[in-house]
Amino acid sequence: MKRPVARSSFASLVIFVNDINDHPPIFQEAVYRVDISEDIPKGSYIKGVSATDGDSGQNANLRYSLVSGNSLGWFAISENSGLVTSAAELDREIASQIVLNISAKDQGLQPKFSYTKLIVNITDVNDQVPTFTQSTYHISLVEHSPAGSELVVLSATDSDLGSNGTVRFSFDSETPVSVQNKFRLDAISGRLSTATELDREEESSYLLHIKATDAGTPPLYSICKVNITLKDVNDNSPVFYPVQYFANIKENEPSGSFVTSVTASDPDLGRNGTVKYAITAGDSYKFHINSNSGKITTLVPLDREEKTSYQLQVTATDGGGLRSHTQAIVTVTVVDMQDNPPVFSQKEYSFVMFENVAIDTIIGTVLATTVDLNTNITYLIASGDQRGLFAIKGRTGQITASGLIDREEQAFYQLRVIARGGEVTGEALVNITVKDLNDNAPHFIHNVEHVSAVENWATGHHIFQAKASDPDEGTNGMVVYNLKQNPKGLFHIHERHGLITLTGPLEVTTSSYQVEVVASDLGVPQRTSSLILTISVYDVNDNAPVFDQLSYEVTILESKPVNSRFFKVEASDKDSGLNGEIVYDIISGNTNYAFGIFPDGQLYIKADLDREVQDWYSLLVVAKDRAVEPLSASGQPPGTNVISLDASSPRGTGTKVEFFIVSVRSGGKAAGRLFTIGRYSGVIQTAAELDREQGSDLYVIDVYAIEADASQPRTQHAEVSNRCFVFFGWRGLSDFDGSCILCERKSKGTYSETCAEVIWGKECWI
Repeated sequence: MKRPVARSSFASLVIFVNDINDHPPIFQEAVYRVDISEDIPKGSYIKGVSATDGDSGQNANLRYSLVSGNSLGWFAISENSGLVTSAAELDREIASQIVLNISAKDQGLQPKFSYTKLIVNITDVNDQVPTFTQSTYHISLVEHSPAGSELVVLSATDSDLGSNGTVRFSFDSETPVSVQNKFRLDAISGRLSTATELDREEESSYLLHIKATDAGTPPLYSICKVNITLKDVNDNSPVFYPVQYFANIKENEPSGSFVTSVTASDPDLGRNGTVKYAITAGDSYKFHINSNSGKITTLVPLDREEKTSYQLQVTATDGGGLRSHTQAIVTVTVVDMQDNPPVFSQKEYSFVMFENVAIDTIIGTVLATTVDLNTNITYLIASGDQRGLFAIKGRTGQITASGLIDREEQAFYQLRVIARGGEVTGEALVNITVKDLNDNAPHFIHNVEHVSAVENWATGHHIFQAKASDPDEGTNGMVVYNLKQNPKGLFHIHERHGLITLTGPLEVTTSSYQVEVVASDLGVPQRTSSLILTISVYDVNDNAPVFDQLSYEVTILESKPVNSRFFKVEASDKDSGLNGEIVYDIISGNTNYAFGIFPDGQLYIKADLDREVQDWYSLLVVAKDRAVEPLSASGQPPGTNVISLDASSPRGTGTKVEFFIVSVRSGGKAAGRLFTIGRYSGVIQTAAELDREQGSDLYVIDVYAIEADASQPRTQHAEVSNRCFVFFGWRGLSDFDGSCILCERKSKGTYSETCAEVIWGKECWI
């Protein structure tokens, strides 16, 4: 009996274990930290946060969001990648640290969350100008206050940090040095005080321009004005001029007859400068003085037989009670018909003199005579010379200089000269005209000036009006101008008017020019003075950004993680400031937003890459400057190199080859003369500016290379030639590139289709 045979069979059981959402996302770090500058542009990279989830499928599909801390709206986060970027301009002075609470949420039916913090420390840049608490200060000070008297403590704030926010005070160049020397300014505390006693009668007010400058690089500053008004004190007594008065009055003139008037002045203000007069000695019972005007009249008729002359002393007193230190002496002579007062040879004399003559130089002589015998005549200057610049010899009437006489201070004097013969007097006027010498150089208001100019100003544009004055007369005071220092000959000055204009284009790369202006008079000897003019050149946005190369090729692994930065494009802009600062953007070719770009040109992966889905991307990146009206990188200018062709002859390397463009086509049609080729170099260049949007995105250039043999006609050697089709179009990251399709000529009249592509920028061999 047969034993039973064991039988068996196998079956495969596939068990699918369905995931349940039992794992929360886990961030790689509990707290992320980053330091960024407050001046980064919008869209800049801040930080990438990342979380993992042990689940699968939707349970592990994470979404990121900013939960809190972004009330200012300065930041944004990519929902898919966790990349945090700047969404607005930052300001450290508003907030120096931002704590962002970030969540990661899976996509399960009952989603799980986890949280992390991103602490963003915003670092300072010098973007705050020091600000005075007041733009103008009005200060009053009593004159003759002691040196060191405090006027004000200036205050200016700067919200920047460290040296950027450290403020120092100084006098601005608008304040003349002569005025600065009268005050002290503490650079650190801002305390402004007097350096000397100030006299209101010399200067009643001062205007100071004070600068607050921070210690940043470059430093920023602001300017305030300080108006200082001096209050009057009664520090001046009345002063008579002249001090001696002489008057003749006929005897028996009725009461109230006019004798003479005395005058005293007081430079103080208000009642402190109001003068009252009184007769304080002499026959006051016979004379009266008007206390306000100083007019002296008689109280009674005068009798010559009783007294031939009277001498009165007059005192002046101001409203503050100060009396004149020197009193006026009034000599009144009573005359009758038999008296013969001295008579001058002229009622009015006129003399001319040069300024700056030596002391005791003779100016002129006056002469008076009398019919009375044995009468000696003496002369004196009664008025017209308050500063005592002239003297007269009492016996001879000779007038001389007794001080330095400057025509620019006073060019004409009228002296009243008295001739005294016994008790009676006569008078005459002496007119003295002071002639000019060339003793003054032309004078600029400021020895240093600053102006601003814009780089694109045309030839002839007005830059600055130089103005120098010369107080001398005639040719001594006529001023002509020239440029002693004229960098690159860029400036011209009108010889007579002093107008400075441009003779050529300014260069913004030269941030400033320094010009020395010389003002000369036409006197002998000629006198000159100089002005240093600094011309700061400011940029205009006249240059578009230019990429450092026309195309880029990058290879990356599909496994490279999201947020990885993989390449940086570079463009330059010849402009300066914001006009030369460049930001970048991807404007086309970014399928499914797989890539992103930061404002600095750094490209990064924004979404997972899959080579099997797409293995090639052609990104068009635009570079824009940050001007108010920005320029961007677009078409290249005429003369831009497209490609360099090279061809060799079977006859050897010594044979010259010529290149010719047969045709340029676009879309099957002739495209015109858009390109040129070097006859022997083989370099193809653009002949016009190309615009992809206005023209075409692809051009086909048909090029012949022919052996140049001068011994035989070129047509007989057509078989020693070849042909290259250059495809020129927009590819990759730049505006355009070129490709060369090589088609080898196998035999006369036929071409093979074995062609090789060469990327733009490499040589194309035929």
